[in-house]
Amino acid sequence: MTDRKLILTLAIPAVLQTVVRSLFAIVDAFWVGKMGSIELAAITVATFLVWGILALGEMIATGTNSLIAQSTGAKNPALSKDIASLNIVNTLFHTISISLILIPMLPLFFYITNLNAEQSKLASEYLITLLIGFPCITLLSTVSAIFRGHGDTKTPFYLLVLAIVLNIFLAPLFIFGIYGIHGYGLAGAAVSSLVSYFISFVIGYRLLRKRDLISRVTHYKFDFKILKETLRIGMPVALNGIAFSMIYIFVSRFVADYGTVGFASLGIGHRSESLAYQVTVGFGLASTILVGQNVGAGNIPKAERLAWKIFGVASVVILIYSAGLFIFSTEIARFFSTDLEVIKAASIYNKIAATVQIFSAAEVIFGGAFAGAGDTLPTAVIGFPLNFIRIPMAAVMSGIWGLNGIWVAICFSVVLKGIIIVFWFNTGRWKKRKLSV
Repeated sequence: MTDRKLILTLAIPAVLQTVVRSLFAIVDAFWVGKMGSIELAAITVATFLVWGILALGEMIATGTNSLIAQSTGAKNPALSKDIASLNIVNTLFHTISISLILIPMLPLFFYITNLNAEQSKLASEYLITLLIGFPCITLLSTVSAIFRGHGDTKTPFYLLVLAIVLNIFLAPLFIFGIYGIHGYGLAGAAVSSLVSYFISFVIGYRLLRKRDLISRVTHYKFDFKILKETLRIGMPVALNGIAFSMIYIFVSRFVADYGTVGFASLGIGHRSESLAYQVTVGFGLASTILVGQNVGAGNIPKAERLAWKIFGVASVVILIYSAGLFIFSTEIARFFSTDLEVIKAASIYNKIAATVQIFSAAEVIFGGAFAGAGDTLPTAVIGFPLNFIRIPMAAVMSGIWGLNGIWVAICFSVVLKGIIIVFWFNTGRWKKRKLSV
């Protein structure tokens, strides 16, 4: 199989999987937008917190993907099975702990973002519900990571398709109700997602058992070495994701100066570019798999070559998407809102964001390559400070260009991250990492 065919065989299902996953946020935004701009603004801020929560919750999945890819490349199926079996249970314990810690902290987050009482109440309804059922999401993520580590990106895609189809039908029922059954608003949006994820997780777990890729959870025996290595790989990525989320919370204080229009347009802007981002995440997953398997097999030159080829293939897709986002910026914004002020502000965000998508692709794909090699520290070292500078930049630029200045501040840091991560990858330090479980 040629390199390009191998890349597309893995990347296309992975891209489709991540695109489908982004539809959860789009479906929620679509139906919540029908409730009004205040509700849309509330779920936008809640989404920033969800990014950080997901990054923290999927720490185990990130490490699992890398370790199984490397053990598969090293032709050690017994180790792959042990890692998979242990980390499914570890995911459950890890996620419950996160929920217990974060639920009491939500009022502090709302204070930081400067939400008013009504927006805080609505965002709280969504987030508390989501955190209570959070294991439904993270367990599916770990199950998907196990399949991907073995080079199977199709099964995770099918599982997520099932989940989104369920969510499309369940979301309006849980949000608005039907035939006299009471709807639950933003809490209903969270419940519909959780139910959909859980059903897919159960099916995915049964498939793993059928294919003999995991042992029964009742055979769980704690292994500190596997957990330590999993967290070593997953933690820098998680911390970077948390920082990304928290920094957006602080940036939201500047957006709050522009009221509901600011929050709603920011939410639309993110959802408009989310498809491109999810495409790059899919290619990033392919990068993790192929780099991880070739590093595990000791073929470092091929691992490096494939990382660059993955970026080349992804660049074609991203450039086409960016052109569409720029040209149809207003039409895309109008899909999410009928408020003329919101549409205007979101349209400008779309145009600015369209110009930096290629740099975002570089960050994600080479970040995936680092993860495959088991060296995720560069992702955090680059991401944290460059995400942090968005705060002072947003403060300065909003004073000069208003809301558009915040959009510029966000996108400028994307350019810097993309350039620096490519430079770091070329230093070749990641080639020295070895599997240590």
